[in-house]
Amino acid sequence: MIKAIILGCCILLIVTQTTAQSTSEEIIINKTYFGFTLPRILRDISSSYGLDMDYKPGDVKSDIIPGKHYKNQTLKDVLDELTESFNLTYKIVDRQVIIRKKGTLITAEEKKYPRKFDFTISGIIKDKASGESLPFAQVLIQGSTIGTSTNVDGYFTLFNVPADTSVLEVVYVGYNKKYLQLTPKLVSQPLIIEMVFQAKEIEGVTITADRMELLRASEQISTISLTPRDIASLPSLGEKDIFRSFQLLPGISGSNESSAGLYVRGGTPDQNLILYDGFTVYHQEHLFGMYSAFNSNAIKDVKLYKGGFESKYGGRLSSVMEIIGKTGNENQFNLGGDISLMSFNAYTEIPLGGKGSVFIAGRKSYQGILYDRIFDAFQEDNSNNTPQNIPVKGNRTIQSADPNSYFYDLNAKLTYRLTTRDIVSLSFFNGQDDLDNSREMNRAGSEVSISGGMTDLTKWGNWGSSLKWSRKWSEKFYMNNLLSYSNYYSERDMRMSRTIESDSETITFNRGTLEDNDLKDFSWKSDMELKTGVNNQIEFGLQATHYDIAYDYIQNDTVGILNINEMGNEVSAYLQDKWQPFDKLHLTSGLRTTYYDITGKFYVQPRFQLTYDLGSKIKLKGSWGIFNQFANRVIREDIMSGSRDFWILSDGADIPVSESIHYVLGASYETNNFLFDVEAYHKELSGLSEYTLRFAPAYGELDYNSFFYEGNGFAQGIEFLAQKKFGKLTGWIGYTLGQVLYNFPVYGEGYFPATHDVTHEFKLVSTYKWKKWIFAGTWIYATGKPYTEPLGGYTLTLPDGSIEDFIVTGPKNGSRYPDYHRLDLSANYEFPLGKTGIGSIGFSLFNVYNRQNVWYKEFEVDEAGLLETDINLLGITPNVTLSLKLR
Repeated sequence: MIKAIILGCCILLIVTQTTAQSTSEEIIINKTYFGFTLPRILRDISSSYGLDMDYKPGDVKSDIIPGKHYKNQTLKDVLDELTESFNLTYKIVDRQVIIRKKGTLITAEEKKYPRKFDFTISGIIKDKASGESLPFAQVLIQGSTIGTSTNVDGYFTLFNVPADTSVLEVVYVGYNKKYLQLTPKLVSQPLIIEMVFQAKEIEGVTITADRMELLRASEQISTISLTPRDIASLPSLGEKDIFRSFQLLPGISGSNESSAGLYVRGGTPDQNLILYDGFTVYHQEHLFGMYSAFNSNAIKDVKLYKGGFESKYGGRLSSVMEIIGKTGNENQFNLGGDISLMSFNAYTEIPLGGKGSVFIAGRKSYQGILYDRIFDAFQEDNSNNTPQNIPVKGNRTIQSADPNSYFYDLNAKLTYRLTTRDIVSLSFFNGQDDLDNSREMNRAGSEVSISGGMTDLTKWGNWGSSLKWSRKWSEKFYMNNLLSYSNYYSERDMRMSRTIESDSETITFNRGTLEDNDLKDFSWKSDMELKTGVNNQIEFGLQATHYDIAYDYIQNDTVGILNINEMGNEVSAYLQDKWQPFDKLHLTSGLRTTYYDITGKFYVQPRFQLTYDLGSKIKLKGSWGIFNQFANRVIREDIMSGSRDFWILSDGADIPVSESIHYVLGASYETNNFLFDVEAYHKELSGLSEYTLRFAPAYGELDYNSFFYEGNGFAQGIEFLAQKKFGKLTGWIGYTLGQVLYNFPVYGEGYFPATHDVTHEFKLVSTYKWKKWIFAGTWIYATGKPYTEPLGGYTLTLPDGSIEDFIVTGPKNGSRYPDYHRLDLSANYEFPLGKTGIGSIGFSLFNVYNRQNVWYKEFEVDEAGLLETDINLLGITPNVTLSLKLR
């Protein structure tokens, strides 16, 4: 334990680093120009030194100028010489250089006489290099409390701008902060503001600048924004994974190594609403849960609402994750990809004449060293199809096999701007896992010969697509209309046959299970935003979903355990108001109403949020809300071989409509370099469902639909975050104290810990930038999860002559696994490829000190009684990733 703590603490060494903002004097120019025009020189300086050159083509002549040679000169000296020669003047605002004809640029004196006051401006925020719009960016008036944020398409409207000479401050995670000097002419039309991805060290340039923060956690209560472009620097097990990165945050369990799903504040993955370009993704895991189903190269932005979310979102009990897919480079063709010990990953970006773009990405695993290592850890059998040496344990023969397995996913998105006000986008996603664990067996002995085999085929995956039309009707009114389709499917065909031949008789028997879960979701959404003023914004909309969900579970080819096929419709309307009654107080109140035709009832779900600025650095936060869920993932308990799950619709009887009530309170203290945040939460849960055959009689006619059981519970806790946002050393410390208790009367009176209950969870995350290297480390510690421990086992001969094993169970989740902890380290090196290309190579070491964390326990009845086996998670595992792209 001491060794683990020491190693974990080593990755978060506190390094005192003096940082300063970039100025014109700190940028040193070393350039030689022969036969260049002035515009070409300015473009070269802009791209080489990460500057934004703002000039009018008519002001800057395109005549070829005499040779220029600059050696160790400041940017100011170079600009003084160039502009003086062409009767120009310039102004530097942060990293933006504004060049105009002499006499036309607003000077400090002219700022005293603006022409326009207290007006409204609008525009769009874009990535300068690719032209992609940037959602959820913050737009502020420097030196004031006036501000707003962009919507999912990057548009913003800012009210009560004091003057047309104000300075805009734009902040977006992972990008250099942007300052834009307004001018009377500039504000006469919608703004296009281009952001530059965080500054990188360039040969021949001396720039001292802050490294941008990896995440933002202070804007709204229980809300986290994370940049997918920066998660590549964090340690990974073969794949950059946005879900695994979120697991490093407080309030989200990070000890579920066998699941990429998010356990948010005591909720389960199925209680999270995962939206990818507007359509719902129901299952988010590859390779038995080791990776999420989302390719990070295809993701532009991710926002997670950990609780108390707004009324525009519905149908889930716990949280909302909104994923915005990349639209692609609108300016230039681009091609890139990664290869690791796990998979191949490639993408392309195709511009459409400045009107839009096409983005396509694909990823496929291959059974290399890392894949096989992970796969073997999740499978009992891992040898050859035709065994030559078959070990015998007691009276049991141990069979081995060599399974075939892979996963893939595809992403595509077409975005086109029909007009300056209309955007149409078509998004597509497909991901799938395939496993063939089939094998044959032939063994001949002196007295008995055994022949037969097993068919074991598993397939699961998702299809999803959406068609969206967005229109900006005016500066104050914006509309999104979306049609979507989502399909989750899971198929398991496991059949075993055996023929035993001896001199006296021949015995043939067959057994197995067929399990098929298919969920289809057809949805329509219309969301509207109406900005009525600087202090108020109204959002409203309609949503409708048609569900078609089927689940079949058959044992031994003949016994139909469950055969469910349900269709239902859910229609919702919502209205919410974001109101700022005075500068320090922000209120969001909303109401969502849903009609669910299977139960024939309306479900009313009020929501409320507030933030109060207690001074310039301290913020108080709170939220409350009621949430319902109609499509549920039900756990099918299986003590001996592990529980499984399936999706099913609520019917108001066997499967109730589930409900949660959220109470959240928090506070944050934030400076330019640090953030300290604390939030306490309490969630009341009702209408929970579980399926178990534990209480089924051993023989006789059974109604298998009668083994659904209803329960309730609560989740509560407190979470802390301390983040260092800027500098060469960045990272955070997170701690969560939590409790999740359920009450299912069928298991006895009183509450018991939920399977995912974790009392203490502590996380350290750190990145350090040195020249072209980024070093990162993460350490996780969590107390053990609960499980149901069998007390004993026995064998029983049934009336039909068959023999079955049975176990006697102890209290529901009455025991705990050992504590979990793990250290991961990584190093990434970036290098240039030609004039525009970029390459990087990453090294990652998972579970550095080879901690043997228990995944689950298996129990078998044998001659000695009950045999218990620990199934461990992965030990120390290395990985290497090579990434290349044109630009």
